Amino acid sequence: MDSSTILFIGAVAVAFIFLKWMVSPIPQQNEFNIDRLSQDQSTGSTTSSNAQHNRDTHSISTQSHRNSRRAVTESMIEVVQSIAPMLTVEQIRYDLENTGNVEATVNRFMELGDLPFPPGYVRPQQPSSSEEPKKQEVFGRRSVNLLEKYNIDAKNPKNDHNSLLHQRRQEMILGARKRLAAQLSNEL
Repeated sequence: MDSSTILFIGAVAVAFIFLKWMVSPIPQQNEFNIDRLSQDQSTGSTTSSNAQHNRDTHSISTQSHRNSRRAVTESMIEVVQSIAPMLTVEQIRYDLENTGNVEATVNRFMELGDLPFPPGYVRPQQPSSSEEPKKQEVFGRRSVNLLEKYNIDAKNPKNDHNSLLHQRRQEMILGARKRLAAQLSNEL
């Protein structure tokens, strides 16, 4: 083999080992107590004192795992709130404290459609009015009849006007109205 081939294979092997090392997760202390549990099961000593000891070590490792999470920041809350604006800050903060991760909180919101409220928190009162009047109110504000606004006669679009600009504006509005009517008829 040529020296460049050997050098290439060596570089690929080093790169593979380096990437494998970079991608591997960092094990947490007391994350898995497999050795202790397997020793207890292999010796057959399943007395109540050992069971109590196992529960205690599990609760200690769980508490240390919870304490090792990073603190909830305002930027974390803002990220979740930008994705789910209907959630309250208390809901987001509570879930971030439980998960310690924005991604996990967003995934939980996407799966459940809502996040739990913190214990003892009273849910804010929402107005009891129905959604339908709100929709009509929003659509009523947006829809402006341009024919009435610019005094355009839809049945007689070729009126004599003093301004060429006014005539072009009238043609554009009528054309847009016809395209919208055609588009709506195609959708139905």
